[in-house]
Amino acid sequence: MKVKVLFFDDIFSKLFRDELPQDQLVWDDNWVAAVEKGLSESDDRSGVIFDLVKTGDIDAWREIIEQEKPDIILIDLFWPAQASVKFKDRNRGADISLSAIAAIRNEFPDLPIACYTLKPDKDLLEQAYRNGATIFLEKVALALPEVQSPLKYVLIYLMRQAAIAKR
Repeated sequence: MKVKVLFFDDIFSKLFRDELPQDQLVWDDNWVAAVEKGLSESDDRSGVIFDLVKTGDIDAWREIIEQEKPDIILIDLFWPAQASVKFKDRNRGADISLSAIAAIRNEFPDLPIACYTLKPDKDLLEQAYRNGATIFLEKVALALPEVQSPLKYVLIYLMRQAAIAKR
């Protein structure tokens, strides 16, 4: 089975990359590389191949979903660079993704949405679920594929649940 994952993260955004110096991007780049490797490593037992489509253009979510036709969405909850531009307040970074999640859920009610962030609090978790998140994950700070690899089993579970719901 092939699963297309639409991966929304500000690390893929030109705005974010232009804002931070390269030495501050290294951690995020290494984390993304670990996620990619964790999902792409062949796992004969699962029989699932993940096709990862990365984008930092959260405002174009509708067009990207229609074009890519993902099976699942993986979305970062904190978009500080976009919040600086849109709200003139970096601290409102979660507002960017929460509104996107609500809009995606409204237009694509059956599309699983896995969202994540570092050190979430109860309020953010509740807001994510209220806006339509299917599952909430804490971003594991270790940039090792072995640590990120369990994500594939969460995504497989979400795909199985979506398939059951369609029956």
